[in-house]
Amino acid sequence: MTQSHIQNVLRWFDRCGGKYVEAYLGHVDAKRLAADRQYGLKLFLFTWAFERAGAPRGYRIAAVKAVSSLDGSRRHLSQLFKAFYRGKLNPNANPVLDPRIGVLDVPALVQLVGTGALDEAFNRLALRGVGHKLRAFFLRDLVTVLKAEPKLNIDAESYLWCQPVDVWVRMAATDLYGTLPPANLPRTARAYRLSRTDFATAWTIVQTSLEAGVSPLRVNQGIWYFSSNAVADQARLRSLLRRGDPDQLDAELALMEGFLPARPMWG
Repeated sequence: MTQSHIQNVLRWFDRCGGKYVEAYLGHVDAKRLAADRQYGLKLFLFTWAFERAGAPRGYRIAAVKAVSSLDGSRRHLSQLFKAFYRGKLNPNANPVLDPRIGVLDVPALVQLVGTGALDEAFNRLALRGVGHKLRAFFLRDLVTVLKAEPKLNIDAESYLWCQPVDVWVRMAATDLYGTLPPANLPRTARAYRLSRTDFATAWTIVQTSLEAGVSPLRVNQGIWYFSSNAVADQARLRSLLRRGDPDQLDAELALMEGFLPARPMWG
């Protein structure tokens, strides 16, 4: 695929990312997020912390109930969580069962993101089961909600803290770029808690998005929104992306009209 085709597709994903923001982030109260620690913790646990394969939906429900029950209770969050969720707890990958969850201060993270200190915010999210994908997922959306992207100063390294690489982003990158070039940066992939392949994926998407004059955050959000909601099939996604035709992507999205997430369903 030519560079021109890739840039056209990235610009399309940037526009599609706006649909993600409307559907999945329109309910978030940014002012409350910056001031209300319980609201921030519940939102983090319900929306981002358990967004991984195999995590029961019951985890996020029990987590919200546990945080809501903290006031007036002498029990720790983990004890309350265990009262509301009676299935397998997966303690080695469950952030609610990590003692560090008690000091997670989302309003403090909001302040850091608001100043562009994403590396520090990323490192404060060190919790069981919360690796790069989930930390970057949360920070990507937090930057969006706070309208803080200008604080990143079009710095590709800063964007790596908020460029989650999931199965759809990984597939899309392979289909768009073919063999990913090695990424040579002062920081190592380990600093971002990324494998070499995912590091190259994130870096290439960030760089090429900036070169195309679009937001790496919106591109990332658009890839997930389209792939997950309008395709959900690897072979079909490959066929669409390798054509490099935004009109074809528009046509595919139009076939799902009325069946796509379009506005917040709660909040």
